Amino acid sequence: MSIVIKNSLLNEETIKALNELIDMDINAGTAFRLTRIIKELSSIVEDKLKMEKKILDKWTEKDEDGKPTPVVDENKNVVEGAVNIKDPDAFTQEMSILMDTENEIPYDRVKFEDLQLKTAKIKDLIKIEFLFD
Repeated sequence: MSIVIKNSLLNEETIKALNELIDMDINAGTAFRLTRIIKELSSIVEDKLKMEKKILDKWTEKDEDGKPTPVVDENKNVVEGAVNIKDPDAFTQEMSILMDTENEIPYDRVKFEDLQLKTAKIKDLIKIEFLFD
């Protein structure tokens, strides 16, 4: 069996939550399996982030020098970190396709009981619930 997960559920926070879980005192065999899963997921997250940047760059409005045009608010102040999108519908469609893409990881889901956790952070477990039976 394998784990199937959509890109929309994968980000750097997912990897961070998995790393924190491995740092806990859990069953050694399960920790090893999680380490292998993290390697797979890290590669997928890295590729997903690269593709997000590529899509953003493709649809960002640019001036004649190829630099993003500044976004200004109603007071004519430049909004830092924001970009103008030349075709919001096309941008949204392409990002939706990326986020809906499923990845298959060739490992079985982990039985939560196998972790033998004494404590856990709910916010971390929610980010990685796709791993558990």
